Amino acid sequence: MNTPPAPRSRKGSWLVWGALLAVVALIVLFGALGKKPEEKPSPPEKAYAVRVEPVRPRTVSDEIQLPGVVEPFKEAVLAAERAGRILALEAEKGAAVEEGQVLLRLDGRVWDAQVRRAEVESRDAERDLKRYRELEKTGAVSPSDYEAIERRRDMANITRDEAKVFLSQCEVRAPFPGVLNDRLVEVGDYAGEGQAVLRLIQTDRVKIGFDVPEQDIPAAKKGDALAFTLAALPGRAFTGAVTYVSGRAARESNSFRVELETANDGGELKPGMIAQVTLVRRVRPDAIVVPLAAIVPRKGEHVVFVVEGDRAVRRRVQIDALAGHDAALSAGLSAGEALVVEGHRGLQDGRLVEIVGADTPAPPLNPGP
Repeated sequence: MNTPPAPRSRKGSWLVWGALLAVVALIVLFGALGKKPEEKPSPPEKAYAVRVEPVRPRTVSDEIQLPGVVEPFKEAVLAAERAGRILALEAEKGAAVEEGQVLLRLDGRVWDAQVRRAEVESRDAERDLKRYRELEKTGAVSPSDYEAIERRRDMANITRDEAKVFLSQCEVRAPFPGVLNDRLVEVGDYAGEGQAVLRLIQTDRVKIGFDVPEQDIPAAKKGDALAFTLAALPGRAFTGAVTYVSGRAARESNSFRVELETANDGGELKPGMIAQVTLVRRVRPDAIVVPLAAIVPRKGEHVVFVVEGDRAVRRRVQIDALAGHDAALSAGLSAGEALVVEGHRGLQDGRLVEIVGADTPAPPLNPGP
């Protein structure tokens, strides 16, 4: 008798179907991994708008601006040479005076009396000397007596001349033409001997005094003409000649005093005005000079960009000197290269650039990458 086959268990069927589904999933997965993704086209590279200028060598002056002060050509504090009461002040403050003009008078009556007394003694001695000279010819007067009367005459003349000097010292006169800048006393004051009474300045010529650093003093030579400007007179330019260069540096600043002189007939240059003196340290012929704004400081270096073909090329440069809004370079650029002067702030080495003309506006800053 044949025995019928035993029925399969439900659990075994599920295992078979699960295995088949896993195999199908693996086949699909490996097929997906083996398929290459579709390549998307790269976006076109953006060109940076820049403005360029050709690098041209030119002569440039290495200059520095030094602060200075306008000073009187001459300045004197006048003192009373004799003691006495002040009788008159002959000039007002700010008045222009001539050399030798009387500015102040002291009470000189005592010295006037001394002059008159000395003149009397001098005349008497001269008359006696004349009489003794005639007597000496006859032998009635000894040589020693004649010499004594002659000495008396000489001493009388000395006393007279001395008294005249003392009398003249009761007047204070201008030692040079100028302006009476200040009166330190008034009429009726008693001035002691040597007391300051007036201050006189000469301003038809003036000096400009300024200090030059030690490393730049070789550029300041006596006789050189230097230009200067004044904040009080904008838009005006003046020139003075170097008349003095100190032979020793000031200890506190290690700088050297230098003075210019210039005419001031119109009186525009007032003592005390602040000046800016231009000192030319050196003249560089055929120097590579670029606008200072074209130089970008980066990580302790100075860089510029030039255009080669259609790409920006980064160059490291060395600044030799500054000249106003320009910089003279000692290395990094050559004549004829196309220097980027606008649009370089966000520029990177190797970037595609588009040169725009002078009439085409360029963005102030290129966007970053």
